[in-house]
Amino acid sequence: MAMLGAVLAGGESRRFGSDKAAALVGGRTLVERAATTLAEVFPDVVVVSSGAPITTAWPYVADLRPGEGPLAGIEAALHHAAGRGLEGAFVLACDLPLVDADVVRAVVAALGDGPAAAPGRAEPPGWEPLCAAYRLPCLRVAAAALDRGVRSAHRLLEEVQAARVAVPSAAFLNVNTPPDHARALAVLEGEAG
Repeated sequence: MAMLGAVLAGGESRRFGSDKAAALVGGRTLVERAATTLAEVFPDVVVVSSGAPITTAWPYVADLRPGEGPLAGIEAALHHAAGRGLEGAFVLACDLPLVDADVVRAVVAALGDGPAAAPGRAEPPGWEPLCAAYRLPCLRVAAAALDRGVRSAHRLLEEVQAARVAVPSAAFLNVNTPPDHARALAVLEGEAG
């Protein structure tokens, strides 16, 4: 399946205290780590952000609706994928440094013929919409939600009836704060040691 790999790097990093996309984990910035993971699966990888362009080896794609959150990043990724003639986009938030190529492949495999697939379980916290595969028809649904003022990426997955895929929950350590960053470093150092 021809999909765009899209790193979402548009958060304001308020809880982190500095630009978390530039934080180092395992010798690479969070954004570089996510892009490298996606490049193991997809030949076409971009970095999506609502802020100033992020300098990486991968092309930068600006949010179509700056400041509207991750759903706007998903919209921008799908819009870019459509312009490239691709079937959809796999989005990965840069602050999920423990997601590896095997997790990405498992989510893509779960997509099948459906509109979207994401790691999740029936009980809260439910979905992980920022490590998910979205086909192009999700672009219309995401844009309509944003037009109505809805910014929830979780709601997008529910609305399109995405497939849920079981993956190890340990992969979804979200680096939102300096202590989260320290935990991610400890996990990666333990794997390397």
